[in-house]
Order: sequence, then structure tokens, then C-alpha cells
Amino acid sequence: MAVSSITTLSLTGKQKINPISLTGKSLYSNLSSSTPYNIKIKRIIFDRFITPILSKNWKILRENVFQINEIIKKLNKYYQNTNDETLIIYKYMLTIIKTSIDLNEELDDLENKIFKNDTDIAKMIVKVPRIRLRPELELYNLIIGKPEKNAYNKKIVDYIFSLLKKEYITYNELCDKVKEL
Repeated sequence: MAVSSITTLSLTGKQKINPISLTGKSLYSNLSSSTPYNIKIKRIIFDRFITPILSKNWKILRENVFQINEIIKKLNKYYQNTNDETLIIYKYMLTIIKTSIDLNEELDDLENKIFKNDTDIAKMIVKVPRIRLRPELELYNLIIGKPEKNAYNKKIVDYIFSLLKKEYITYNELCDKVKEL
């Protein structure tokens, strides 16, 4: 069956080639079992990298890190053919993930070097995520410095909070305005 012979009635009543029927099922699915490259590569990226990093499954990430450079090459090739900007985003995400994997391995190696000689002492290491303050307090700490005994100046905190409502404000703009107070 040739692709050009699949015709359906559109909502206008005219017959035309239409890959999707009103049932939502593709009429091409019977013709070709191959998944389009962009869906296939995105599925691979999610299954092998994004989902494991979200679940902090470093073992799967380490097992798949060797594939990152090859996937980035394919993303570059597909981008040249299609100009699909999402492919560039996936390329940058993979670069960030690779850097994160490298940093995690460096930290693991450092922990092993620090604690491997003390066999007589029982040690337990627990990695906990960093506790983040509200954005206005984090910015206060960066711009002015962390106050003693967490005695934040409420006026400055409120001012920073009001500045954060400005869409796409940069850190430098915030810093300049806070220092003007």
C-alpha cells in the first residue's frame, strides 16, 4: 500500500492525504514500524539519562555515559537537517548531565580517599540535598552577606521580594538596586 493512496475525509469534507484519522490513530502505523528519529532519540535520552538523574540513580548514568558523545553527534546531525531547536536543548542537557556524572565520580573518589585508611572506626556518610532558603533570602545572603543569628533586615528582604516580581531580572540588576538602598 503506497502512502499517497491513504486518503481520509477532513472536517471540511474534502478528501486529502492525512496521516491522522479522527480516532487519533495514525494511518501510517500499519505501513512502517519505524519510529521517527526525533522521537526515538528523545526517548533514549529520557530513559538513559534524564529519568536516572531525576531519581539519582548514578549507577545507570555511569553505565550509559559512554553513549553521550555519540548521541550529541547525532543531535547535531539531525539539527542540521531539521533546524529543530529542541535538539539543541537536548544537546545542552546531555552536556550538563555528563558534567554532573563526572563531578559525582570525583566526589565519590574523594570520599574513598579520605575514609579508606580508617578501618578501626565505623563511619556513616549520608548525602542530603542542600536546604534552600526562599529566593529573596538567598539573594540577601549573596548581595549583603549572611546576617548573624539570621537577623535579616525585613525592609531589604521585602524590597528584594518586590524586585523578583520583575520578569527576567538579572542578578546584577538586583544587586545594583539593593546596594542603592
